[in-house]
Amino acid sequence: MRFVVRVVALVVAAVAVGAAGLGVTSRNALDDRRADIEAAWRALQPELAARYEALATANDAVRANGGGARAVVGELDAALADWDRTARSSDLRAQLQAANELEGLGRRLTATLADSPRLASDASNLALAAFTQRTISAKSLNSDISAYADDRGGVIRSTVADLLDHPELPLLDL
Repeated sequence: MRFVVRVVALVVAAVAVGAAGLGVTSRNALDDRRADIEAAWRALQPELAARYEALATANDAVRANGGGARAVVGELDAALADWDRTARSSDLRAQLQAANELEGLGRRLTATLADSPRLASDASNLALAAFTQRTISAKSLNSDISAYADDRGGVIRSTVADLLDHPELPLLDL
């Protein structure tokens, strides 16, 4: 019985030492990848802010043209408020999620106008065109996020990364 207890204790100690070693070696790589992501994100933020201002204008135009009862209009109001709140925070994950939410709702607003001649006034179409013409490339950012995800890969590494405050990050879906 003592032998089994000693073996189990030895295995637990070996796993703890291995996890600690993995944490130490992973932290620098994760820190470097995270710095690359944050730099790419900072470069995109002004363009995204302008894009979402145009989306807010399009949403207001649809509302003024009788679309206020549409679910997408109210959801866009909430998502735009969320974007404003998260843009002032340091939570990169929340910012990426808010941007992805706005992108999806922008596509829904586009589809809503395409399906409703009543809502698709000249003002609504012009405002929506201002949003859709503000194209942005997230290729560099998404490449950095993918490399970061690779560094977090695996059950043990992702657990250690979470403990080191390196959460999983979503790709930006533009």
